[in-house]
Amino acid sequence: MSTLRTVGRLTGWACIAIGGIQLVGGTRGEPGMTDDATVDSHVRFMGPVFAGYGVAWLDAVADDEPNLDRMRLLAGLMALGGIGRLATRVTLGRPHRFHDLLLAVELAAPVVTEVAGHRERRRR
Repeated sequence: MSTLRTVGRLTGWACIAIGGIQLVGGTRGEPGMTDDATVDSHVRFMGPVFAGYGVAWLDAVADDEPNLDRMRLLAGLMALGGIGRLATRVTLGRPHRFHDLLLAVELAAPVVTEVAGHRERRRR
């Protein structure tokens, strides 16, 4: 299996799992979340959306040749989420430490996708 396909599948399944945890667990599914009805409702709504984002990753690597352009778009969307986290830090302060890990993953997504894409092109 190609590195690019592996990146896409891991990302897709991870997003589906996270989305499922958010839907089922609400605010209890993530460290540092405030436990009120508004935040819980938002988290449970966004869970299926995030799972759908994971399905898009899986779809981008479903063909014999992964769709690198679509993967770049999806990785860019993830990086925009990371930029949103940075906006929170600037405007409200540092969130729970767990969000540091999420931020690192989100900002690394385009880099990892590009590296895997370059490896795929060299392999061919």
